[in-house]
Amino acid sequence: MGIATENFRHFTKYSKEHSLATGLMAEDNVIKMMNPMHYIEDEAAQTASHWRIRHGECDRDTSLAISAMFVLKLREAGCTVDYHAPWDMPHAGDYDLEELFAWIDKLCM
Repeated sequence: MGIATENFRHFTKYSKEHSLATGLMAEDNVIKMMNPMHYIEDEAAQTASHWRIRHGECDRDTSLAISAMFVLKLREAGCTVDYHAPWDMPHAGDYDLEELFAWIDKLCM
């Protein structure tokens, strides 16, 4: 991610020190926005009470550990979370829309 006058900004000290792309560190507030974990217990944030998270098992972009840690943090904060890591599914796709709508209907009853 960059800005109008600069192509690259780094989000970690490690990436800045080890990247072939030159660039400055992103501002602290921008770095904070990249990680939703910062907002779960933030009293100024309005965290949803109910979450449905699907993280395809063969997602090549994000480790399954990331979604698992997110789920644990949400549950620690008192949120209800319907979490599943579907086998052999990639990052994207509308593979379970009927289940999604049934989950929503159940919450609204």
